[in-house]
Amino acid sequence: MENKRTSKWIAASAFGLLAMTVLVSIPALAAEDAPKEEPAKEEAVTEETKAEDTSYAYSPEFCEFTVTFPDEPEEAERCDDAEKKKCYQQTTYTKVFEMSSSANVRVICNEIDKTVRETYSGEIMKKTLEAMTKDSLIQTFDSAYREEKGYKQAGLVGEGKVGKLPSIFIAQLWIGDKSAFSVEAELIGVENEEADKLFSDILRSIKFKGDAPPAAEKQE
Repeated sequence: MENKRTSKWIAASAFGLLAMTVLVSIPALAAEDAPKEEPAKEEAVTEETKAEDTSYAYSPEFCEFTVTFPDEPEEAERCDDAEKKKCYQQTTYTKVFEMSSSANVRVICNEIDKTVRETYSGEIMKKTLEAMTKDSLIQTFDSAYREEKGYKQAGLVGEGKVGKLPSIFIAQLWIGDKSAFSVEAELIGVENEEADKLFSDILRSIKFKGDAPPAAEKQE
């Protein structure tokens, strides 16, 4: 019997993901900064282990935000007008699991003027997310907003449908001084542990570059 995503299950999972990706200030760094009880023995980095790491960090030079995908995503030009005067690059990562479950994440980072962050309130950002997702959601469960040093972030989570398959849909909008970063993420189909982990790992990897710990100085 297929383990389908029910509305109740979607709602519970969605709230957890919203808290993880919006309400927690710096989710990716918390685990990294936690003290370890015992120092782990460093393993030698071989050419073989290097080859196994296919992760791809998406972050154009002008973009103040970053996200890491398991491997290289696809990039395509997207235009909002028939004359193709308002165009930008959209980066998409899709992974299908046994044809019954899939994860799809789309991100866009555009250059903006500093006044955008000053004028975009939490309410405006939430309304922008609602407009972004109006054709994708059956119902919206919740939205959240936070403001940190250097950026603002809003998130929205709800239930969608792709064909006959139910989905969890999460949208985020991050605004810094010089860039706006939007995320549309869908977890589609039946419950699948591997798909759920990949989906949450990608969302956890999204962060403001200014939150990243300073690189260790190179020893001479």
